[in-house]
Amino acid sequence: MSGRVQPSLSPDQVAAIRVTISQSRFATYLIASGHNEIRALRLYLWNAQLGEAFHTPIQAVEVGLRNSVNNALAKEFTHNWWECADLFQLLDEERKGDLSTVFRRIRNRGLELCTDQVVAGLSLGFWVGMLDGRYNPAIWSRHLRVSFPHLPIGRARQSLSVEASKVARLRNRISHHEPLIARNISEDFATVMRLLEWICPSKTAWVRPYCRVPLVLRQKP
Repeated sequence: MSGRVQPSLSPDQVAAIRVTISQSRFATYLIASGHNEIRALRLYLWNAQLGEAFHTPIQAVEVGLRNSVNNALAKEFTHNWWECADLFQLLDEERKGDLSTVFRRIRNRGLELCTDQVVAGLSLGFWVGMLDGRYNPAIWSRHLRVSFPHLPIGRARQSLSVEASKVARLRNRISHHEPLIARNISEDFATVMRLLEWICPSKTAWVRPYCRVPLVLRQKP
């Protein structure tokens, strides 16, 4: 795996590692390895490396998506959209909660509330949620093609919402160190890169050479 020689492990070391992973979590890898403990540990490390490899393209998508949605919100509700009463009347409770949490965190850090801090502090879930159908008439009927000029003809707000939701779920799975070994990784990678292409083809061309997901996928134990 990754061209590195794996250290030999004694039975006591394997047992100790299994405890730190937890029996229930390790069971997924043990079953996938045909109950070969050493291969299961290699699968576990490979899973971590795969999550690491996804960081670059997902980071590119997350930053691009939030800036695109922020652009639409700024056009509709002014630069400081996050303090606009008209927007708050439109938001669902989860999005309001996201903003309240960010406001509190910024204040607790002794920082001034400003758009840059708010945008940087909001989770991917907030930006994906803003692509929901409930915001279509008020925001996306006027600002979709301005904020997402590279969205292919025939694709609409719903397509963005579906693809962005897939990427968010994958990101959350990786962030919580969940197994990826049963997923269609090639399809996951294609989804991430497709969404990035819709956001910015130039960024896609820039990032793609540094994406290690296909390489790590080929190194599966």
